[in-house]
Amino acid sequence: MTLKDFLLTQTFTRACRYPMAVLCATTLALPARASVLEETVVTAQKREENLQDVGISITAFSGNQLQELGMTRTVDIAQQVPAMQLQTFSPAFTIINLRGISQNNFQDNLEAPVAVYVDGAYIPSMNAINGQLFDIKRVEVLRGPQGTLFGRNTTGGLVQYITNGASDEELNGYAEGTVGDYNQSAVEGAIGGSINDEWRGRLAARWEENDGYVESVNPGIRDSNGANGYTIRGSTQWDATEDLLVDVRIAYSKDDDVPSGTYSINFATFDPNTGLGVNAPGRLTDGWKHASTLEGSYNRESTNYLGTLTWSLSESTELVSITHYLDLEKKYLEDAGGGLFFFPYTTPTDFTNFAQELRLSGSNERVRWQTGLYYLDMTTKTNQSVQGVTILEGFGATTDSAIQTTNSKVDSSNWSVFGQGEYDFADRWTLIAGLRWSDDSKKIDLSQVYAESGAGIPPTEVFNIQDVAIKDIDKIEYDDYAARLQLNYTMDSGTLLYGSWNRGIKGGNWSIDPLGVVALTDPANLKHHQEVLYSYEVGFKSQNDWARLNADVYYYDYNDYQAFSLLELTPQVTNSDADSWGGELELTVFPAEGLDILLGLAYIDSSVDAVPDPFGGLNEAEFPNAPKWSINGLARYQWNMLGGTMAAQVDGVWNDEQYIEATNSQISKEDAYLVWNARLSYTTSDDAWEFAAWVKNVGDEQYRLYNLDLGLLGISQEVYAPPRWYGGTISYRF
Repeated sequence: MTLKDFLLTQTFTRACRYPMAVLCATTLALPARASVLEETVVTAQKREENLQDVGISITAFSGNQLQELGMTRTVDIAQQVPAMQLQTFSPAFTIINLRGISQNNFQDNLEAPVAVYVDGAYIPSMNAINGQLFDIKRVEVLRGPQGTLFGRNTTGGLVQYITNGASDEELNGYAEGTVGDYNQSAVEGAIGGSINDEWRGRLAARWEENDGYVESVNPGIRDSNGANGYTIRGSTQWDATEDLLVDVRIAYSKDDDVPSGTYSINFATFDPNTGLGVNAPGRLTDGWKHASTLEGSYNRESTNYLGTLTWSLSESTELVSITHYLDLEKKYLEDAGGGLFFFPYTTPTDFTNFAQELRLSGSNERVRWQTGLYYLDMTTKTNQSVQGVTILEGFGATTDSAIQTTNSKVDSSNWSVFGQGEYDFADRWTLIAGLRWSDDSKKIDLSQVYAESGAGIPPTEVFNIQDVAIKDIDKIEYDDYAARLQLNYTMDSGTLLYGSWNRGIKGGNWSIDPLGVVALTDPANLKHHQEVLYSYEVGFKSQNDWARLNADVYYYDYNDYQAFSLLELTPQVTNSDADSWGGELELTVFPAEGLDILLGLAYIDSSVDAVPDPFGGLNEAEFPNAPKWSINGLARYQWNMLGGTMAAQVDGVWNDEQYIEATNSQISKEDAYLVWNARLSYTTSDDAWEFAAWVKNVGDEQYRLYNLDLGLLGISQEVYAPPRWYGGTISYRF
């Protein structure tokens, strides 16, 4: 055990033993007062509870907190959630990472181990996660497996976005405008209230565009990593009877020709024994520039339909029905050659899903319970294509007209039955037990066609999974269970101590190979199996009128962890055993009138037994995007001025060195970095108007969000986080 490990263990041990002593020693005892960090209600167990009463590692922000802290993007939240990272290397894809658990494979048919829920509905496609935060009631980040109540693909945790629906009777709303660097413009607003005694409605919308922060070095080629899209949400509530509430929500989102699909190119060589990339002298472009000769683009159109019926069957029993339908179309074009060689990569995708949940819950003086049924049906159609003699030379390509197209259709269905109960068997003791049984069924149609019009080669089918003589290569059928067992103890002071055991599961799938190398050489590697996680966690939650301290320690034991790597230069997911341990500490204090401080600390130590290298060898590795240490902090000071209120805020995150690829290649190692932001705002005395100026990444820190090791081709493809970015926002609320 290293010195850092010893100190971390001792810190958590002593904090769990004397939580209130640590809390009191860290802060000054001041009278209670209103604060931006007021008590937060969460629905982490599918019912409303105080954050501090739930024995789960949670970070949550209310809508008011998000507004006053100036958090308008998902990345803003990630910087203030311990053990959380968010990679948006392309607007086509959003990867959420909790405790080092994420899905780094960029293929459209895969599901992430960190689930995203919006208003109670699971969003299965990583293409459908919208990074714009607007008209939000609350955001909850739950660390650790949540499979009992939320399903099979929550081994890493989940993020819940709860929007402002049509629940308010009085007329209310807001309008907001933002301008910023890189020609950024954004407008958003909402209005809602009663239509009559039984009906309420709300309409919210947001539009944003910017030119992008990655500058083109080629005349006539536009800058990249920009934005151009809008979202409209409409919701209505109807009191059908005194006991039946009908809630219907529809959201439409469109992104149109978004500047994207470029990379910064770093020159590389490779280790002759493994094929993993090694840094080489020189770069084609700086991190915030690109040399692409093709203009990448991103187009997406999605529609969400959500209906929730809530019946109060008695004072203590409730039946909830949630029906969800999502339709999404996406087309993405990138210059994968980065300007060095001709290599366009396109991924048109059509995705639909239908889901139905029925949940019955009840309670009495000592028992709280819920049980339910869930059904999910999904279809993902993709049409990946790669082009160019450089990338297809191994297939005999002689001209850049060579193109290989991969057509796939994955049909997936899942049904499950679940239940969870809490029993207060003594005054301060609560036992929690839960179980979920899931049945997964998937089928894939997969074929690949090669053509080279410049060489007179007509389209030819080179692979079809139906022709592979491997039993059930095109099917996945499995039954498995998620489970939870937990013990809570509440001290005289109100401090919650908890210990839990969880079994989480994540379904198997296929890594759809756009090059065809794996499909032709070893098609069995296209398919990977489900993963199982055993999680052990202890923690405490302590709070008084002026401060809050939460901490936890966990150990993860994986069977068949799903690891992403490039096998023979093709994206693949393979199974390996793995383990990890670590913990988080969150402290919120109010040391002086008008001053709020948030501090967070996270530690991760992980090991994956065997991750394939490009040559097919196996190497031990750490989880990607899992720095051993990370520290986040926020300080906000508010004072009266000019008849209103001024507020100054500084926030940021420091991440230790980490690998940003699962293979842990030398070229994917990212040095430690610090990103901090600043915001100054003025609010009028009636709280109607707010004027704010802000700067993101004040220190202009340059760090990577993404790296793809193509050392065998002499390069690595990189995407860097935005540089320093400044702007202003004006908002009006009524």
